[in-house]
Amino acid sequence: MNGLMEYAAGMKKQFTATGYVVNRDRSRMLMIFHNTLGLWLPPGGHVDPDEFPGDTAVREVREETGLDAQHAGAHTLDLGLDTQTEAQLPTPFAMAAQLIPESQKDVEHIHMDLMYLLVGDDGAGLTALEAEVQAARWFTKEEILHGLHTPDSVRAFARQQLAEGSA
Repeated sequence: MNGLMEYAAGMKKQFTATGYVVNRDRSRMLMIFHNTLGLWLPPGGHVDPDEFPGDTAVREVREETGLDAQHAGAHTLDLGLDTQTEAQLPTPFAMAAQLIPESQKDVEHIHMDLMYLLVGDDGAGLTALEAEVQAARWFTKEEILHGLHTPDSVRAFARQQLAEGSA
């Protein structure tokens, strides 16, 4: 163990899910401006007790942007599960631990974030629907990599997953 994982030992942890939404040709990515954090981020939020994490990512995208997005890609390993007692869930492309500072709402804690690749229509209208969201907008790879106030994890995704050029 090192760094954050060592620091977070014994700390409160919560599951979250994030929807990294790209357009069909992967030339743009959808992001929201989060008021409290002052950052451009992919839409996401806490996994509710009655939902699966992949459903959380889709719900949060809809709530925060007004866009209906779908899961993209296949499972890493298809187990062929689709019965009343077992079903395979959409596979996140990555998972990360994120330190969330203490606020008026909560103590310092860890978000265990499941990150899903989603596809959406970049011609559809967007609406910032949640109080914590100031704006929702599509960005090109170049815009994300140069000058956008966003975390390194978002830049890494853009670098690896978005096509060159703009739409």
